[in-house]
Amino acid sequence: MLKKILESTIIMGTSSVLVLALNLVRVKILAVLLGPSGVGVLSVLNNLHVVAATFIGLGLGTGIVKYVSSFNSKKNEVGVQKVLTNSFQITLLLSLVVMVPAIFISSRLSNWILSDPKYSLFIIIYAISLPLAVYPTATNSFLQGLKRIKALAKINFLRSSISLLFIIPLVYFFRIKGAVISVLVITGIHLLLNKYYLKKEKARHIVLRWRPFDSDLMKKLFQYGLTSLLVGSAYYLSHLLLKITIVNSLGLEVNGIYQPIWALTMTYLTLVLSSMSAYSYPRLCELTSIRDITEELNGILRVAVLLITPVMFFLLVARKPIIQILYSSSFLDATKYMPIQILGDFFKVLFWSVGMFLLPTKRLFAFIWLNLLQDITLVVLAVVLVGKYQLYGITAAFTLSYLIAFIALFWYSKKQITLTLWPRNRILLWSSLGALVAIYLCDRFLPTALYIVAAALVLGVWILLSVKKDEYLHLKDYIAEKLFKNLPFIGPSSS
Repeated sequence: MLKKILESTIIMGTSSVLVLALNLVRVKILAVLLGPSGVGVLSVLNNLHVVAATFIGLGLGTGIVKYVSSFNSKKNEVGVQKVLTNSFQITLLLSLVVMVPAIFISSRLSNWILSDPKYSLFIIIYAISLPLAVYPTATNSFLQGLKRIKALAKINFLRSSISLLFIIPLVYFFRIKGAVISVLVITGIHLLLNKYYLKKEKARHIVLRWRPFDSDLMKKLFQYGLTSLLVGSAYYLSHLLLKITIVNSLGLEVNGIYQPIWALTMTYLTLVLSSMSAYSYPRLCELTSIRDITEELNGILRVAVLLITPVMFFLLVARKPIIQILYSSSFLDATKYMPIQILGDFFKVLFWSVGMFLLPTKRLFAFIWLNLLQDITLVVLAVVLVGKYQLYGITAAFTLSYLIAFIALFWYSKKQITLTLWPRNRILLWSSLGALVAIYLCDRFLPTALYIVAAALVLGVWILLSVKKDEYLHLKDYIAEKLFKNLPFIGPSSS
């Protein structure tokens, strides 16, 4: 079981590495040319854009994948076409409903989220991009339902690489205005790429021709979408409110300083956890026995913590050069606040891993209230703590929100599925938490040379306590198998 989860994570994760590398280059360009203040403005605008796009999408992505896959397996091309047309039409209409008032109240929106009405033109540009983004969003889910994974991987890579060629001159010559205009450019590139790969399908699927709505089909799509819409919208809205709280209380430049902390949290956790869910979610959907579900959750939790904890160690120890490389020396103040946020990342991993069983077992209400608990707690604590503790208060709010949500989730899981952690997992969790705290304390009280030595010792002790011999051997065999498979000249004949 652990081998399958690990293998799926590695396979899915590697597909995102090139895109991640290109995004890091983009981040570096923005950081150097715009500085903390410009990055702070863009981070708030991007969060607002994500909230609007999530609302417009209506959470239909899961339903599109489900029914396109189902109709396609039955060779029902009419059904496949209906899913594509209906989902595109309803989201396009909604995007226009959002775009028009956003343009008219752009000045008020700018004043609300950025404490200055002068950014209204930027909001108008972001609003115009919303209808353009509907086509690639709908067709991405459509291609996934057809299992065109290679096409999706190519689209993501080509979009990132081509967009970067436009972003560099736009930001260099026009600074923040160029960065905002690049949103339209990236959306347009994404649209054209999806249109090209959709044309390569054997069956000709029409997107832009208007067709009557199928009410029965829309009901089925909404059944899948409403839960995802509510939770997704609340999640992104909480992050937008968090950024607005920082801007209103501490200013745009401080929000720019917080951006590397937030971006790193979103990047490395999302990369690993989304890769794991590609295997773990359908696997949990197959299970009916409570015992099997708890065993699977223990496996998910173990792999997630074993994979991510070393990354957290690395971020703690090397955070100064990481910030300088990815951003610039202007953002080095962020390193003071990163340890508290990374501790929050640890509780976020636990919350995600244990909570994996909620949707597959149709515990929708619990899924909603537990996620809303985290979102609401984050915003409330941020508002309460930011005045006195500034960015320390923001990172503390992040950490406490996930700690409280995980405690509530664990209590619920004990009641509903009598969740019990493996003994080796209890050791893993306590040793990981202890190691993270120990590295932070060493950083606070030891000189640099001794700190590096102490951090290495802490990592060594963590490995001895957490990684069992059988797991080390399985990992070694898996890596050797993959290497030998890809290097055919190595083998018995070469000796």
